[in-house]
Amino acid sequence: FYLVDILLLAGVIALARREPYRPSARAYLVSTFPPFLIMASLTSTLVLLWDQTPFATIVLVGPLLVIAFYQRWLHGAFERLREFDRLKDEFIAVLSHELRTPLTSVYGASLTLQQKQLDEPTRESLLGIVTTESARLARLFDDALWANRLDTGRGETVIVPTDAEALTSEVVEAARTRLPEELTLELEVEAGVPLVAADPDRLRQILVNLIENAKKYSPDGGVVRVGVGPAGRYVRFLVADEGLGIPESEHGRIFEKFYRTDPNMTRGVGGTGLGLYICRELVRRMEGRIWVNSEEGRGSTFVFELPTARS
Repeated sequence: FYLVDILLLAGVIALARREPYRPSARAYLVSTFPPFLIMASLTSTLVLLWDQTPFATIVLVGPLLVIAFYQRWLHGAFERLREFDRLKDEFIAVLSHELRTPLTSVYGASLTLQQKQLDEPTRESLLGIVTTESARLARLFDDALWANRLDTGRGETVIVPTDAEALTSEVVEAARTRLPEELTLELEVEAGVPLVAADPDRLRQILVNLIENAKKYSPDGGVVRVGVGPAGRYVRFLVADEGLGIPESEHGRIFEKFYRTDPNMTRGVGGTGLGLYICRELVRRMEGRIWVNSEEGRGSTFVFELPTARS
């Protein structure tokens, strides 16, 4: 039965793939014969033991189940390692692509600036390109560095009472200086915002990441709203855009490491897949929570809450 089954299977697959039959049959026999031999030996052993004493067979069932579960655990571990290797390779490819664009822009602008015959508007424009793309490079390296720190447990946070309104206003004002013309950034502050228990630098990093995401996923422009207000024992922050939106099926995965909603960049949106992962981990370290409300084609609203300093 084993020989007939494997030979027929090899014939079907060879025919479907339009491959020579003999190499396929040989490969399948070589790969399946060791497990077949083990199963046949175990079956023969169990039959012989059952013939001698059924109790011995029942005693062997426990170790066999343990071995089976252990093999299943090993298979899952190997699958996770393969997935990690795939994500690592994809991350290297994405990071290389993300680095190439700003480096090319900075290199081209610097070469042009070396020419002495440039009018003042052109010079200012080129300097703006160098500044913007350099900041983009710094963010890329900072994301990679922080992802590594979070994975190794070295990303420390210092929780202190922080003025959430002042810090959010500062981040929004800084973001407005490098905003595309077709995009508007609005700040909405509710009355009575209490002090928040947070690491100011990490809170600033979360807001910057979310605003940069909103800009990136709003290629047609629109309004990006940044809000802060009280929410019981928490201070609530939100960043909302009118951009591409996120399918509901991906809401649970967008905070995973290296995960990107547009891996093939079919919509022209790049990214390393680290920004939201870093946001989630930093919010968790400050004992908060983060989530997203989004619908494809109707924009996204990222919300996170951190405890008040009083609580």
